[in-house]
Amino acid sequence: MKRLLLLLVATGAVVALLVTARASDKPAPRPPAAISSPHTPAPPPSSTPPPVYRAGTAAGAAPTDYGDVRVRLTVAKGRIVQVVALELPHGNPTDVQLSKPAARTLQREVLSAQTADVDVVTGATYTSTGYLTSVQAALDQLT
Repeated sequence: MKRLLLLLVATGAVVALLVTARASDKPAPRPPAAISSPHTPAPPPSSTPPPVYRAGTAAGAAPTDYGDVRVRLTVAKGRIVQVVALELPHGNPTDVQLSKPAARTLQREVLSAQTADVDVVTGATYTSTGYLTSVQAALDQLT
């Protein structure tokens, strides 16, 4: 019995020693590349001017795997002032449940950003992609 106890203690000590030695073999972690030193100046922000749109109304459409998306977009004084979803995927209750809130969110984002280059809505990727493609198609008609 004493031998078994001694064997277990010795095995535990060897394992602990190996784990400790293994951890010290690793090189020191380096800071992520995204962190710059305090002496490195930040690059200047890009100053790409936003596109200028002609005043008017245009419609855009895009197919998705769950149905077509169509929007009507209005531009006044070079700014997007209205985006209306004319058609959203509506093949089943889930499509409607996801599409309507996504369209409202995308409408706010497009009006705020004044471009179709905004993030898609999580959980409504197909509707979002179709909506933003439709918006871009309408904007292309007004540039």
